[in-house]
Amino acid sequence: MSLVIEQRFPLGRFQARRWNQPPFDNSSVEWPPSPWRLLRAVAARWFQYWRETGDGDTIRRDSILCKLADTVPSFRLPLGSTAGPELRQYQPTEVKFTKGKSEPEMKRPLTTLMPDRCRAIPPDDTVLWVWNQTTLSPEERDLLSNLLRRMHYFGRAESWTRLRLLDEHAPVPVTNCELALKASDLALPVLVSESTDGLLERLLAPTGHSALSNRPIPGGTSWRYATLPHGPTIKPPVRCKREARLQVVRYAIDSTVLPLVTDTLPVAEAARRALLSIHGRLTEQNGVRGRSSVFSGKDEHGSPLIGHRHAYYLPTDEDRDGRIDHLTVFVRGGFGNAERRALDCLGELNTGRKGEERHPLRLLLLGMGMCDEYCPGPLRASRVWVSATPYVATRHPKTRGPHRIDMSSLKARTEFLATDLRDQIRAVLPDIASNADDVKIDPVLDGGAFKVAGRWRPIQFKRFRSKSGDDGGRRLAGSFVIEVPTCIRGPIALGCAAHFGLGLFLPDFSIV
Repeated sequence: MSLVIEQRFPLGRFQARRWNQPPFDNSSVEWPPSPWRLLRAVAARWFQYWRETGDGDTIRRDSILCKLADTVPSFRLPLGSTAGPELRQYQPTEVKFTKGKSEPEMKRPLTTLMPDRCRAIPPDDTVLWVWNQTTLSPEERDLLSNLLRRMHYFGRAESWTRLRLLDEHAPVPVTNCELALKASDLALPVLVSESTDGLLERLLAPTGHSALSNRPIPGGTSWRYATLPHGPTIKPPVRCKREARLQVVRYAIDSTVLPLVTDTLPVAEAARRALLSIHGRLTEQNGVRGRSSVFSGKDEHGSPLIGHRHAYYLPTDEDRDGRIDHLTVFVRGGFGNAERRALDCLGELNTGRKGEERHPLRLLLLGMGMCDEYCPGPLRASRVWVSATPYVATRHPKTRGPHRIDMSSLKARTEFLATDLRDQIRAVLPDIASNADDVKIDPVLDGGAFKVAGRWRPIQFKRFRSKSGDDGGRRLAGSFVIEVPTCIRGPIALGCAAHFGLGLFLPDFSIV
């Protein structure tokens, strides 16, 4: 039996230095990708898989790693691959005491313009990793497939990738690159594992010079040598195909003091402002900044888009401590090239909170992908969904005339909100629009008032947007549990300010 992994590079580039290559020497990009790099990626993704699913089977993990490390794979490399264009970027070289205008003397990094190279690969071509004599059990194949789906970059963070495990009964592909023991004139060195003893500890070991104890490469590894196949040296395009547009981008939020869940709306607005600013700066031409309808929700004339085709900014509390720790940016139609560049540059938010200059909100990019492949947090699938932030009505209740409601009655307010919520489900969620009448909607009440996430009342949430004339804080708001007829995938954000995190429902797996 054989084991075959298919790898794509959607941006048309693979960017990674060989092991022990000087940090500013990018003249020799690693190619083909090293088996040692794949082993490290599999080990790292297992910990993410464990956190997300609770499946902590270390025996199955170690078995997969040992089987992958026990045999050196062969490759089928794209014939159209070639050395990519040289980019230049500033890198910090040393730190010295410097003094800016009207500033005290302090240590600052000095930067130098350095070359930065990559391997150009046709986005529609693939790299195949082939182990001819490696067999995994069905459980091991399922785990490895889940780990590969969680890899969104390979090498440098801008080297986006997609990996999947091919069917074990498919024909074994013909390879065109073998890893030899001895070097030849045109062979390129590739790092592999030569021992499975203490493999996980070696994979997770720090990579600094002190950790290597003056060894040029990690213990238990060795160099193999690859002779690249001959083929047409056609420079491939570097942009993604339209059908490969990314829909989901996820960040972890870090700060000394994280914002409360009640600050969901300000955090979402800060993310929108930051992305619009970055996008405008990146697309500026002749002093005119570009505009993104995906980020702004407005067309070129400034009119609001209809059909919810623009981005949702969804801050979430995923460890349930009452503070926002993740940000998900989602758009059904996918992000364009300029939007992806802006998302990649987003690193900090300014919400205007008191003391934020001392405790800034820093963002760490966790991953990006299509919603059918990358679905953590609010994008998971479930039949039962619970309010994580208050649902805010899309209209005001009538207080006069034959259809007026009694605003002093909790039952009347609840029925009004439930009816409005059902209308939103019918209008916004195409998967269950035809079955909207079968959706079960139950209010979440505590002591005669709505309760959000087990601790908050809707009135505690900031519901006024920063734009002039916004009346979100004067609309009725509540908390509900939605049970749909069939399992659907998120995100589910409904009602007023749904694109800014209000009306967000998260999967509830405690109810079967």
